[in-house]
Amino acid sequence: MSFITIGNALGCTINSHRRFWDGSICKNAETWNCSAKQQFRTDYCQQGDPRCYHIHIFEEANPYCLIDDLGIGWLLEPHPDALNDQILLFWGKRFQEPRGVSEIATRPKDYVFGAYRVKNVEPQKINEFKTLWKIEPYQDGWTRFLQPYILTVYYKSIIGGVYLKEVNSVAVENMFEKAAEQARSPNPIWHESQKDPERFEYFHQHLHEWLEAGRENAAIIQQRMLKSYTKTTTVSLATRGAFEDLKNLDIKKIPVDATVKPAKNQPPPPYPLLEKDTIKEKIKRDYGKEVLDAISAVSITKNILIITGNPGVGKSSLAIELIDDPERKLIVSVGSTWRGREDLLGYVNPVSNEFEPTEFCKFLCRAEAAWKKNLRHTYLVIFEEFNLSQPEYWFADILVRSQYVETEEKLRTIDLGGKSIRGMPGSTGRVFISPAIRFVATINNDHTTLSLSPRVLDRASIVELTLEPRGTLEHAKLTQELEETQIMAIEELDALLKYKNAMFSLRAAESLKRCMDNMQLLEMASTWDALDVVLLQQVMTKVRLMVGDPANDSLIQSLEEWSESYGKFLRRCASLINSWSEALKDGRDVIQA
Repeated sequence: MSFITIGNALGCTINSHRRFWDGSICKNAETWNCSAKQQFRTDYCQQGDPRCYHIHIFEEANPYCLIDDLGIGWLLEPHPDALNDQILLFWGKRFQEPRGVSEIATRPKDYVFGAYRVKNVEPQKINEFKTLWKIEPYQDGWTRFLQPYILTVYYKSIIGGVYLKEVNSVAVENMFEKAAEQARSPNPIWHESQKDPERFEYFHQHLHEWLEAGRENAAIIQQRMLKSYTKTTTVSLATRGAFEDLKNLDIKKIPVDATVKPAKNQPPPPYPLLEKDTIKEKIKRDYGKEVLDAISAVSITKNILIITGNPGVGKSSLAIELIDDPERKLIVSVGSTWRGREDLLGYVNPVSNEFEPTEFCKFLCRAEAAWKKNLRHTYLVIFEEFNLSQPEYWFADILVRSQYVETEEKLRTIDLGGKSIRGMPGSTGRVFISPAIRFVATINNDHTTLSLSPRVLDRASIVELTLEPRGTLEHAKLTQELEETQIMAIEELDALLKYKNAMFSLRAAESLKRCMDNMQLLEMASTWDALDVVLLQQVMTKVRLMVGDPANDSLIQSLEEWSESYGKFLRRCASLINSWSEALKDGRDVIQA
């Protein structure tokens, strides 16, 4: 399926139910926080109304899960069998008696409660506006865990909807293996059902086989979807006939003098930000169709595109690749001390009375000359670190004048001052803002930058870039060179540390690539050594942990669990995590640099 990676398992969040989802309503539901809204618990659960979607998930006789149409209808409406034979994990927030999920402002861990091998999904129409989807497992294809198992596997949202998540199938098998070790421990305490141990062991034994069956089924559905898409988007003259669309045409309704006339005040054709199909395909491949659609829309709606995202996600690289011609693009590095338009444009020399232009000003002059020669190619200006200084201080003139229609030449002209622009023969001390000029700005959101004002935001379009670790590795052409376990180690560490703005970035992936290409020179024994060094230097050095922050205690515990899984191969990272734990216990903050 185009929106689900073939071979992955799936997962979704459910409420943390008190009675192990046996069909009974929670007692004192108003005080028990299961993650459902307080109003829902008061209106339904507290009154004994079994409207909760999740109380039957692990019911002994007839287990099923209900999902609201808003959460999954986008997938099942056009493809009702899309989940058939897929492995579906259920997880929710960690809870404790007597109040359930903690309301402390920390990020509680997720528990995996169990899993389905999905047999079928059926819609249940509640009324004209509401539909629920009932997910049922195979009779021998569902299980609960011995205890709610702490979710350590990496997962990501699926483009198209936020309810379902993708889970790496190898990580799922490893998770079941660890849970099986717990089940083999002396005197394991299962839930009330005596069938749970047998059911779990059966699920565990057949998991790999079922994942492969799910892979095959997903591939079949994907092919069917592609064929369906082709049929609906391609007109076949063989089946419809060349004149099929003329059958119902009423010629009398067409005026004799009907001609196509342009609409009044119709805007001129835009000057595209995306000039080649190759860059469109690259954006779609790396960041998804939603980002491609957003950037394409900017070509029609705005002339200022602001690209935001975490450091190393590829904002600058994407901006630079929008146009190939180096003569028609300029990179401007914004300074933190910029306070006026002279920082961007230049100043009048008091001795010669000439305007001393910046490279940006010269670029405007070149774009103006091209426009006057009736050359209508896009000219692109890229502002790096756009919000390092307040844009209104230095960008106001450009911001205002670039909004006027192209026929208002005077309004689009800036008076620079001086008798002429130095180095520009025939100049008059003025510059025309060519309508073919487009602006792209990259911004970061941290303590070193300033917030953008509504004045700027109203005139710009913002597109956020996100790149998951696997996509980052694919961008660096590393997915074929790394073991699946190594990719999982990166994904899981990224999932833990992204809340500290310590992501596995494109720069980290490129560094890993260079290390792997020069392992003999660096005297590294394996790719694990290269990965260990890169994670240590370019990911973990960004982490800051403060004593007394409850969230850090949870993070350290999760990092220690990650270290137990991968520390044998990533010894430097494991040692650093251990030193962080010791520092916090001793009352010392963790600050790398």
